[in-house]
Amino acid sequence: MKLLIAADIFPPESGGPATYSVTLANEFVKQGIEVKIVSLNPDSDISKVNCPVYAVRFKNKLLRYKHYLWLLFKHARNVEVLYAMGPVNAGLPALFAARFWRKKFVVKVVGDYAWEQGQVLGIVSDSIDDFQAKQYPGKIGLLQRIERYVVKSTDLTIVPSKYLKSIVTGWGSLENKTHVIYNEVPFEPMEAIAHSGERWVVSVGRLVPWKGMETLIEAMVGVCKVIPEAKLKIIGDGPEMSNLKLKINSLQLENVIELTGNLSHSKTQKYIASADVFVLNSAYEGFSHVLVEAHNQGVPVIASRAGGNEEIVAGDALFEYNNKTEITEKICRYSGLQKAGKKKHSFGTGLVPDTRKVLEQICRN
Repeated sequence: MKLLIAADIFPPESGGPATYSVTLANEFVKQGIEVKIVSLNPDSDISKVNCPVYAVRFKNKLLRYKHYLWLLFKHARNVEVLYAMGPVNAGLPALFAARFWRKKFVVKVVGDYAWEQGQVLGIVSDSIDDFQAKQYPGKIGLLQRIERYVVKSTDLTIVPSKYLKSIVTGWGSLENKTHVIYNEVPFEPMEAIAHSGERWVVSVGRLVPWKGMETLIEAMVGVCKVIPEAKLKIIGDGPEMSNLKLKINSLQLENVIELTGNLSHSKTQKYIASADVFVLNSAYEGFSHVLVEAHNQGVPVIASRAGGNEEIVAGDALFEYNNKTEITEKICRYSGLQKAGKKKHSFGTGLVPDTRKVLEQICRN
């Protein structure tokens, strides 16, 4: 099998899709599969993979996309499968190249890009589930139409959770052409950071509205009344950083809450391993790597009952998104639990073999 991966983000950019492209490419190369990557990131770190990477040269957005499309057309000619890391930035141009050369086309969907963009821009206030039943005008509506067009046109759609399968089949992806393959999550057992006399509540995520960090901050007022030694550590960066700083100041929680900004993966893992309870209050998750990482570190985990979280976290440890009362109660209850031993969980252990199986299957059809 000869495979071309169309990546819209690539290291040194962070995030699941970037990590996924590297993991898949390197493992496939070890197995003798011919892989090449076309990247939309002009600063791509080609040392991360043992295969050719063809990255765009331009920073200008228009020139970047034109070069990306040209690279896809050029390098798709001699492959069997184009595998796009997302239905919009990577997927639409990769679909054009695949159809031009009559190649098999596969797309991975890890979220609803239209909804995410609407949230960031302040255009969309609907939950992701309510959003699915509506057609928005303007830019968001265009992104909705692109997502649906691409998944309807694929030979195969791969998603990392059953929840996301329900989303993309709602877009028009055929049931028998939509496969759930859980992402592989690296396991790095870490020693906890000493924090004697403090009880750490830890959360990790991009600082965007749907991650619910503002409500988590507000919940710490109640938590501190029950657990005076509680400290909240929020790891991540994003457009909500300044708003969250203002919220912390208005509640006079400067000595209770730390916004660390982005940390290296290993430093983040150390914070997670140090947690007395790990919290994810998110309106939406396709498949949360950080929840699996927290389980691997053996810390108590609580999360919102949203998206793919229910496929990872036990029912009693789930709460309604942004329910401050529930969040406060569960933090107080779960932070007192004894930590479990560090152990790699089974999610994603079939990532590479399962992905290879479905890709080879469509090549035979």
